[in-house]
Amino acid sequence: MNLFLYPPPHPPAKVPETLNSSSNSDVYKKMLNYKFRLYPTKEQELLLEQTLDGCRWVYNYFLSLPSPMSEYDMNYALTELKEQHPWLRKYYHSKMLQMVAKQVAAARKVAKGRKLSYRKDSDFNSFTYNQSGFRLENNNRLSLSKIGRIRIVLHRQPVNVKQVTISRTKTGNKWYAIVACDVLRRSFSTIIRYAKPVGIDVGIAKFCHHSDNHVEDNPQFLTKMLRPLRRAHRRVSRRQIGSNNRKKAKRMLARLYERINNKRKDFLHKKSAYYASRYDLIFLERLRVMNMTKNHRLARKILDASWSAFKNMLQYKANRVVEVEPSYTSINCSRCGHPVPKSLAVRIHVCTKCGAILDRDYNSAINILKRGLESLVLLLLPVERREVTPVEIVLQQRSLKQEEAHVLRRG
Repeated sequence: MNLFLYPPPHPPAKVPETLNSSSNSDVYKKMLNYKFRLYPTKEQELLLEQTLDGCRWVYNYFLSLPSPMSEYDMNYALTELKEQHPWLRKYYHSKMLQMVAKQVAAARKVAKGRKLSYRKDSDFNSFTYNQSGFRLENNNRLSLSKIGRIRIVLHRQPVNVKQVTISRTKTGNKWYAIVACDVLRRSFSTIIRYAKPVGIDVGIAKFCHHSDNHVEDNPQFLTKMLRPLRRAHRRVSRRQIGSNNRKKAKRMLARLYERINNKRKDFLHKKSAYYASRYDLIFLERLRVMNMTKNHRLARKILDASWSAFKNMLQYKANRVVEVEPSYTSINCSRCGHPVPKSLAVRIHVCTKCGAILDRDYNSAINILKRGLESLVLLLLPVERREVTPVEIVLQQRSLKQEEAHVLRRG
């Protein structure tokens, strides 16, 4: 039986001897991204848009070359390009342009030999400062090289910032800063007893049904907005190409999609936080979503449910997430194990052997819980692998010092 555990084991990073001496636990570095809202002025917003245009120009320039270049060669060619076009040196930070070359190299790697298309203004919505060119100030200001000091709303204080990416939404009226922080974490093992395990079965008719017989309804944000979306698409197609009315209609369409995306993210964050705060061990099915979307009758509803995004949120919020194989979880009886074949239209599980009658998804959730617990027992994993934040590391070091001082005083 295949078992998939999160978080995966991380190799220990090189850390100071003071941290290694305090405990035998593995200490490693992890890159975390935080997203903050920016509120630029009119002049700063104009500079940000000009920066996007310049980065897009460099991106399309490298695509226009007859022979593809490596990332190293593109960085070398940037120096000659700055000599030919002095405005690149005057208005754009060097690290920012190097990240554009990195972006081109990554796009070619993903394309696997296919020809890349030029980026339009609406397709290029971010640029990156790596290692230098930015500074977070104490008065809620983000200082960017060649642009200025922009007001930023910090919902948490980032530490050890390595990279800042400035992004614009599709509607063009919102700006964000994605801050990448290199955070020191520690994974350690302690013998514990899982008091609250749960098995979760995700679906389409219901978003999820877990083994405690609690049901979360599927909001179906995209399905409920199909009529206004179709109307907005027709409005765009009827406008003349290149006209201001077409641009306005495209902004209205992008606003609808942004609203759907925000509602979906809000729902997923709330539900993942609900399960992460109430259960210390969560079992999920290892669903192959890309294969499931080949059914074109259910593909839209499957993607609208966003099972993968829900799983990813649980993986970094919950204490431990375990994935089990989904085979026969909805067929086998959760009470006696007798197989009861049924189609997707049958929503009630009726066992002909033991007489159990219960909801199909509830039966599947119980089977997921049982399969996960059996897997943990077979693999002899009565331990917890969790991550400790730098604040917890400092508190543990303080407690150790206090205990040592107390022992010395008693001695």
